[in-house]
Amino acid sequence: MPIYEYECAACGERFDKLIRSISQTLPEIECPACHSTEVQRLISAPTIRASGESGGDVTADSGHNSAAAPPIMGRKELRAAQEKKKQLREQAKYGD
Repeated sequence: MPIYEYECAACGERFDKLIRSISQTLPEIECPACHSTEVQRLISAPTIRASGESGGDVTADSGHNSAAAPPIMGRKELRAAQEKKKQLREQAKYGD
């Protein structure tokens, strides 16, 4: 289930949208701030994981094996991460 990042053309708000399936027809995306449908999907860096020879995970950026399973993010963790991202953007925007 990919998470796409969007930016509203009307108000400049950036937000994320979880898409249930890549093959599904995308619904009309609406800005959560101003409810405009004039949004543009942004290019975001993907997270890439490859299976290592020892059975552990190898991350593209670290190159080392990890026997531990990757963290699982449920709805609660996803909301918390999105809220933290929003707070950091606000701090950067206003220089707090």
